Amino acid sequence: MEREQLWVIAYDSPSNKRRRKLARLLEGHGVRVQWSVFECRLRPREIGALQQRLARLIQPDADSVRLWPLPATSCARIMHLGRPVASTDWTDPVI
Repeated sequence: MEREQLWVIAYDSPSNKRRRKLARLLEGHGVRVQWSVFECRLRPREIGALQQRLARLIQPDADSVRLWPLPATSCARIMHLGRPVASTDWTDPVI
């Protein structure tokens, strides 16, 4: 069985329409933690498929999408300040 990994995914676009499409896509894969930042627990095949879908949505000369994988050891050290976010507890071991 493939192991899940926590990914932080952020996007920016000058187009309201593309921003909405990116948000809808990412809402189906993770939890919004900031206006255009998501935390997603994904298996390798899922992140690959998501990257392809994101690439099809953006205009490379105008938009930006960044994806950061977080190692399991870092998940237990995530700190949060301010308004609570409806989120999964990332301190659970990533399986």
